[in-house]
Amino acid sequence: MSRRRSSEELHALLGEPAPDWERLIKVLKKLPVDVDPMLAARAALQLLPADRSFFGSFGQHCQRLPAPVIRAVLERLEGDVRPAVFFLRESVDREGSDEALCASWRTALQGMLDLNVTYGWGSKQRKAKLQGLAENPVLLQAIQTVVVASEEVSLDMLAVLTIDASEASLDALIPHVERAVQSQGWELDRLEDLRTHARSTPALDALFERMEALLQARRARSPALELARALGFGELDVFWFKLYAAGGEEGDARSMTYRHHCHLTVDSRAPVWFSFSISTWGPDGEPGRIVPVFDFDSEGLQNDTLGLGACEPTRFPEWMALAAKRLRSDWDLEQVSVMSSLRGRQRTRLVKWLRGETPPGK
Repeated sequence: MSRRRSSEELHALLGEPAPDWERLIKVLKKLPVDVDPMLAARAALQLLPADRSFFGSFGQHCQRLPAPVIRAVLERLEGDVRPAVFFLRESVDREGSDEALCASWRTALQGMLDLNVTYGWGSKQRKAKLQGLAENPVLLQAIQTVVVASEEVSLDMLAVLTIDASEASLDALIPHVERAVQSQGWELDRLEDLRTHARSTPALDALFERMEALLQARRARSPALELARALGFGELDVFWFKLYAAGGEEGDARSMTYRHHCHLTVDSRAPVWFSFSISTWGPDGEPGRIVPVFDFDSEGLQNDTLGLGACEPTRFPEWMALAAKRLRSDWDLEQVSVMSSLRGRQRTRLVKWLRGETPPGK
C-alpha cells in the first residue's frame, strides 16, 4: 500500500464517528515504511482501550508496525501509567536499530498477550505462558519495574515474580503482600492464589504461611460463623451461602421476566462477610434499566431508597418480605436459587429459613 493511499485510508477511518475495526486492522497490517508515523500511531491507538480492559486487539494486530510508527506510539504512551502499557514501554529496545526495535516490540506485545490469557488459573497453558515470561530476562525485568512502581497490578504479573523467586522479584512482591496484610481485605485472599504457580523456596514458603495464618485467623473470628451458630448449624470451620430471588412476573410462559431482584451473600471467608441488595426496574418501567433500591453489607447501610433500615442478620428473611411489601409484590419462592457450603438436611433447613418458613435455629 502506498504512503498516499494509506494516509487517505487512515484519515477516513479516524474521521468516522464509530471506527470500522475490520478496515482499520487491515490497514494497520499493511502500512508502508514511509507512512506518516503520527497519523498511523493515532490509528493504532484506537485499538488500545482507554480503560483497563483487555488489550488483545492491540497486541494481536499491531505487531508488524514500521519502526517510525512504533516510536510514535511509544511517544504518545509516554505518560500512560497503566501497568500493561508501562510493561510495554519498559520491554521495548528504543535505543537500538530499527530491526532491534521491531523485534523487541513484537516480543513485548506477545508478553502483553501472555499476561492476559483466558485459560484457567491453574491450567497447563497458563502455567506455560507465565513460565515463559519468567524465563525472559527483558520481560521479567520489565515486570519487576512495573510491580515496584504500581500499587495495582494483575495477579499474572505477581505470579511471574513467584515463579522467578529471585531476590529482585521478592523485593518487588513483598510491598504488595505487606499492604494486603495491613488491610486484611480481599487482596489477601487474592494473593493467596499465587501459591498455585509459586516456586517452593524458604522465603516464599514463609510468606505464604504467614498469609495463610492471617486468613485462617480472620475467617475463624468471622461473624458469619456466629450467624451459623444462631441458625442452629453448630460449630463450622466455613459457612457461606448465596441467594438470588426474583419477583413481579412480567410477560407470559414463553417470555417471562421479573421486575424485582434480591441478592444475599454470607461468607465467613470474606472481609465483607455479608451483602444484601435489592433492585428493581426504573420508574420508566423499562426492563433493561435496573435501579438499586437497597444495599446493605457488613460495613453499613449503603442505599436505602425503600426505607427498610438496617437489620440483624438473623432477620434477613423478614427484611426480604418487608421489601416485597414495599415493592407491592412477592418473591417467587419456588424459584429461589440458593448455593451453600451446607449439604443435606442442613442445607434444606437453611433454604426453609431463607424462604421465611421456619424461625432461626429451628
